[in-house]
Amino acid sequence: MPQPTLTELEPGLVQITMPLPWALDHVHCYALAGRDGWTLVDAGLGSDATLRWWTQALAQLGPEPVARLLLTHYHPDHVGASAGLAELSGAPEVVQGRLDRAMAVAAWEQGSDDEFEGYLRDHGMPAALAAASTRAESRTGVRLASPTRLVDEGDRVVMGDEAFRVLHLPGHADGHIALLGETSGRLLGGDVLLDEITPNVGRWPDTARDPLGRYLATLQRLSELAPRRVYPGHGPVIDDAPSRAREIAAHHDERLDAAAAALEEGAETAYDAAQLIWRDEPLGFHEQRFALVEAISHLERLTETGRAREPGPRRWRPALA
Repeated sequence: MPQPTLTELEPGLVQITMPLPWALDHVHCYALAGRDGWTLVDAGLGSDATLRWWTQALAQLGPEPVARLLLTHYHPDHVGASAGLAELSGAPEVVQGRLDRAMAVAAWEQGSDDEFEGYLRDHGMPAALAAASTRAESRTGVRLASPTRLVDEGDRVVMGDEAFRVLHLPGHADGHIALLGETSGRLLGGDVLLDEITPNVGRWPDTARDPLGRYLATLQRLSELAPRRVYPGHGPVIDDAPSRAREIAAHHDERLDAAAAALEEGAETAYDAAQLIWRDEPLGFHEQRFALVEAISHLERLTETGRAREPGPRRWRPALA
């Protein structure tokens, strides 16, 4: 049976790795020890199994109370279990980005399956696949904790006896926050920077236009901030953030070229473009949805930079065609 894994990365900082039922098979949450108790960062997927794993993890952390729960962004593997974890841990404080809270409510409490299915179809996904993908998304477990404190860029949160500065780093998710330690230089980064994979930068129904443009700005900012170490939501700890940020930016340059080439080959919808961009990487059922929304983000960036045009809603052509 899958189990959570607790790893003390440095004194007073514990990485809590929760299994996920996807190709991306884990998510890292964190616990920081402080005089007032533990600060937990992110919650995992909203399932009964996750809450059982949290029961085990909290027992392993010891008798100290949980002082707060902090959420980096509204994706289901990060906020899904937040309500249950807040109840289970008794955390008196729940901290979330102000924009991220609005995004979470829009996505998980106000969004409709019909709207999402229509969005996929409008971008070229075959009707049967769009319907099946929507049903899979609707089964994703999310029960949102109610934040007691909403934070914005530049605010400070004391965690583990260190003040952390709130950074708004959008792209992977509008409203995504990360926390930069003011004395240690360590960054609790959520999914803004990952080592072995690139964060998905998708244009979802509730995402503002051109998320890739915002993410490239985030990568530039991370390169300039140069945190000493990044504790990510997936994969290994990152010790050279500027180099990794440059690598991911270069990857997106290549993906933009591939998207432009797909238009030259005759793709007009994001779905058609995705099939050409990832033609050498067979896409499973779960990956089809992510490929489509990432294709949209690249096509929108091409349009913003004059390399493509939109002759009609959700349709693209090469700039000179």
